[in-house]
Amino acid sequence: MVKKQPYIFQLPLLLLVISCGVSSGFLMTTAFLLHLLLCKYYREPVIGPLFYQKIFRVSLAFILIFFACSFIPLPFNDGQPRLLFRYISRLAPFILVIIMARPSSKSFLTMWYGWGLSLLYLFIIVARNPHWEGTRLFGPFSSPNTLAGLLVIILPMTLFGVVKYRRQFFKSSIILLLFSMIAIFLVVCTGSRNAYGTFILSFFLLAWFIYKHRDAFSLKVISAVLVLICLGIAYVSPMIISQRVGRNIEQDGRVYLVQAGIQIAREHPIVGIGVGNWGKIYKDRFEAQNPNHEQNIQSPHNIYLHVLDESGIIGLAGFLALFIYQLKEIVSWLHRIYMREKRAFPWLAGIGLSIFSVFVFGFLDYDFFSRNMMQIYWLCWGLCLCAIEYAKGEYGLDE
Repeated sequence: MVKKQPYIFQLPLLLLVISCGVSSGFLMTTAFLLHLLLCKYYREPVIGPLFYQKIFRVSLAFILIFFACSFIPLPFNDGQPRLLFRYISRLAPFILVIIMARPSSKSFLTMWYGWGLSLLYLFIIVARNPHWEGTRLFGPFSSPNTLAGLLVIILPMTLFGVVKYRRQFFKSSIILLLFSMIAIFLVVCTGSRNAYGTFILSFFLLAWFIYKHRDAFSLKVISAVLVLICLGIAYVSPMIISQRVGRNIEQDGRVYLVQAGIQIAREHPIVGIGVGNWGKIYKDRFEAQNPNHEQNIQSPHNIYLHVLDESGIIGLAGFLALFIYQLKEIVSWLHRIYMREKRAFPWLAGIGLSIFSVFVFGFLDYDFFSRNMMQIYWLCWGLCLCAIEYAKGEYGLDE
């Protein structure tokens, strides 16, 4: 049983969530230092209960397998180990959640507010730098897909919280619902078809969880909001929708990039061409024949094919092992929860939808490897472990 603590103990977690949402190393460091100070002042252990759970040890084992499989091919493919060390450094949010979190209802409410503030920050920086190229919104990012990817990963958690807290924190739910509507509008403005598909899938899964919860009112409200947003967008910006959805996918070079990626995988199936070398190989061998004349491309726009190309079957095996393990744990624990409580609405479902969105978004974009996206992904996995630990007490589940 986790001992009750004052609300100020949730402040480090709030700062940690915001730090990942806004990609701020300063805020992340501040969150950890504040955690240390609070533990010293209240004479609490620095390391939280998640650190001692079996699921953390197993997760850590799969993470080590993933990185080991990425390092093994390096002596054979002239890869760049500095990139792998950079990816390892982005594990920090996961480790900090394990250390800092004391799973309780306060933890998830704090997390929800943190994602809401992260969305507000994204709105502000987009408003300050509303960069457009043609009909696509870039904002302050180098690609519209970066903005779209961040939004579709955060949206499932904010919408889940709107339903979860609509009775207990009605005003906050209205504000976060408004933020979610703005975020959906921005996703459409980016013109990212991949983001459209990812959000639609996660939205229907969210609707299914709401249906299981037997919350007909929330289901009607969420559906009505989505319909209103679609009608509003179709009226205000029909050109964005028609150009992006109606466009032949070959016109943006995606098919060619995948073909190039498959060719590279066939030539270097076991150890790949080396981490960080895809862009160079593409420029030397494939760029000139690109039907859309795309230059300086660094990936086949598919994270699974990207890993296969750069680290071969060895690297892809570790990558898929980690993803499959995570999905298996989420689905398995959700099944156990629903076997115990048929009308449950656990936070594991909301956070799990964000993890699922990362996997789906990766099929047609490679923003997973960016600092911001990767930190959010690792943070979400740490929060999933937090939600699993909390569910054990809430629903009376065993390890």
